[in-house]
Amino acid sequence: MTSTFFANTNSKIRKLKEDKSYPFIPKSGLNIIKRGKSKYFEGRMRFPFNASGKKIAIPIGVFEKDLLVKDVIEKWNEIKLWSKENNKSPKLFGQEEEKVSEKTFKEVAEEWFNDVYKNKVKERTYNDRENKINQMIKFIGYEKLISDLEIEKDGRKYISNLLKTLFHNSPVQLTRCRQILNQIFDYAEDETYIRPNQNPVLKKFQWETGNQRKISDKTFANTITKNSWGTLPEFLQSVNKNACNGSIITDLATKAHLLMCIRTGVVSSLEWDWYDDKEDIWIIPSQTSGLKRKKFDEENDHLIPSTPEINKLMKKAKEINGLYKYCFTSLGGKNKKHLGSETINDHFKNLGWKDKQSAHQWRSVITISSREHNFDYEIIDRQLGRMGHLNGTRGHYDRSTLLDKRREFMEWWSKTLIEQGLII
Repeated sequence: MTSTFFANTNSKIRKLKEDKSYPFIPKSGLNIIKRGKSKYFEGRMRFPFNASGKKIAIPIGVFEKDLLVKDVIEKWNEIKLWSKENNKSPKLFGQEEEKVSEKTFKEVAEEWFNDVYKNKVKERTYNDRENKINQMIKFIGYEKLISDLEIEKDGRKYISNLLKTLFHNSPVQLTRCRQILNQIFDYAEDETYIRPNQNPVLKKFQWETGNQRKISDKTFANTITKNSWGTLPEFLQSVNKNACNGSIITDLATKAHLLMCIRTGVVSSLEWDWYDDKEDIWIIPSQTSGLKRKKFDEENDHLIPSTPEINKLMKKAKEINGLYKYCFTSLGGKNKKHLGSETINDHFKNLGWKDKQSAHQWRSVITISSREHNFDYEIIDRQLGRMGHLNGTRGHYDRSTLLDKRREFMEWWSKTLIEQGLII
């Protein structure tokens, strides 16, 4: 089925059966997305119009309910022309220009917190984050426009001063609040309350204590820079030596956790049936507890592109556990069940990394390393199993997997760990 096929007829679109994104017109940026009984039109274009601009998704309308083929082509061409002539984000098409600048930081922070964040966390976390946001609102002021905090208006200096002033005695709290601010400004950009690429918290905020930068008390991620892998080689050598004499299954599961970029609860419960050898990919069912999904369906399954390094490791595991359901069966346990979700973290401790590097905070090592080597947040977040890209208006349309780019990332990450000393 060719993409020009869709531009000429509505009847063919009505007959689409598979839930996915279909190219609409070659090189136009237009797609038709089928989700259940609905079909949506979505356009993608780069903004700003240069090499550094990122492709953004623009919802155009629902097929038949809002638009037919002729309508969507005309509207998309109108959006692209308006955006280029005015040098403005296509997301602003048809909106009042004042929307970018009239919202206060307080209004946007509360909107994000109540509409996006509130339903994702437990009550204790909710109360803690609410207190922190109120502290930051009070510091910034109730009337401060969020557009006045854009990068080009020295917003980064303002945010840095806020963090240093409010959290000067607590590096951990500072990092958490920087993450909250980053999400608020990402949301503001998605909702066009600030201009594209104007998030003042884009770059990692560095907390200085003597010569050390702290991100968390339980990770060495803060030792990694673009020019140095910091403590990573030392950590990998300790994993290789397995001086605590952990079982061979625990050793393999730990290395799988380092390579596969997913939570320990998922790794420990991996099943052989989840691997698709034709596509060379692991498909983790959405109901797997370690994924922390709210909806259990195929659309929320998690995909892990495999690599030669992962395949080599899993081949060793299969030689031991291939007759069992789980990849990492606890051979000494009752009923041959899989390893416990805390086994890998306990192994980190037994190797001598207690209070230095936890299994959960390995995600920080992946994130910082990837960002230092210019991988996009969206690629990293999807591979780590975060669901932030589904928040807000954009999330209603954005069900993309970015699988090709994630495969490229996974291949880079596997090779990097081997280069830094991991032995499989």
